[in-house]
Amino acid sequence: MSTEALKDAVLENEWHPVYIASELKDKPASVTILGERVAVFRTAKGSVNALRDLCVHRGAMLSKGHVEGETLVCPYHGWKYDGSGACVCIPAQAKTDKIPLRARAVKYHCVEKYGLVWVCIGEPASELPDFEEFENPAFRPLPCGPYTVRAAGTRVIENFTDFAHLMFVHGGLLGHPDYAELPDFKVFKEKDRVYTSDVPIFQPVAHSGSEAREGTTYVYVKEVFRPLAARLSKRDAATGQTLWILLTVLPVAEKECIVYMAVSRNYGFDVPDEQFIAFQNTVFEQDAWIIETLKPELLPLDLQLELNHKADILSVAYRRWLIELGVKTGTT
Repeated sequence: MSTEALKDAVLENEWHPVYIASELKDKPASVTILGERVAVFRTAKGSVNALRDLCVHRGAMLSKGHVEGETLVCPYHGWKYDGSGACVCIPAQAKTDKIPLRARAVKYHCVEKYGLVWVCIGEPASELPDFEEFENPAFRPLPCGPYTVRAAGTRVIENFTDFAHLMFVHGGLLGHPDYAELPDFKVFKEKDRVYTSDVPIFQPVAHSGSEAREGTTYVYVKEVFRPLAARLSKRDAATGQTLWILLTVLPVAEKECIVYMAVSRNYGFDVPDEQFIAFQNTVFEQDAWIIETLKPELLPLDLQLELNHKADILSVAYRRWLIELGVKTGTT
């Protein structure tokens, strides 16, 4: 099924997560960014690359081919493209013939970071920031996902900014309706991010792998650092045990996205990593079903269209930031 290409001058110049790095091995993969098909592949020497998923010869999907050394081979006529997009071999012509200059696939920016492969189909507005908790092996960073969501990516990020749903959507895991009252907290705005002050929340059940007692106060800090990327820290107020989550969204179409996460911790190293991943899978499944039911499907940037509460101050700051940036996809 084809997906209509979306034009968004802001998101085209953003980095988008497209694959779990450890799973991109000897076979290419096809991903969709803003409706554009992209072939991602890892060469024999280990570099990650991204090309438009289209052979310029007869329109075959390059992702249906195979990797040979440092090249991606088209499945139709065997044309070979290197990481720069240049065609370096046309089997049907004599080796002494020059390869036409137009025999070139469109190359996209591609990097590996936080255990994920990222692609920018335009010119990156900025580099991905360095977050030690997601890069230092001492914190056991774990990639989670992908999670397909039939909703706008902006809706997913706004849900991540929300505190008041923890006691209801995640009741029994991250909160309880009997402890739904939120403390006053502040939101701060900088050029490239919006973030909260400390937000203490009582949680009847300790999170996965924690040594904390049942019935513990956790201190949250949430931050949105790119239009479709956010992170949080969740610290046990008594022990300092901290869980970090980075959540980022690949916009596939206006009302469809794929979510990737990275999770790190400074505790519970004897607990299997799979337990932490399974916990995040459960939590995100709970988020996804309700995000997919929200109306309107696109995130309303007109703050008069919905009733905003003081508990929504980070969400409101996020919407205002999207307006400032000029993001169009996933908003109304």
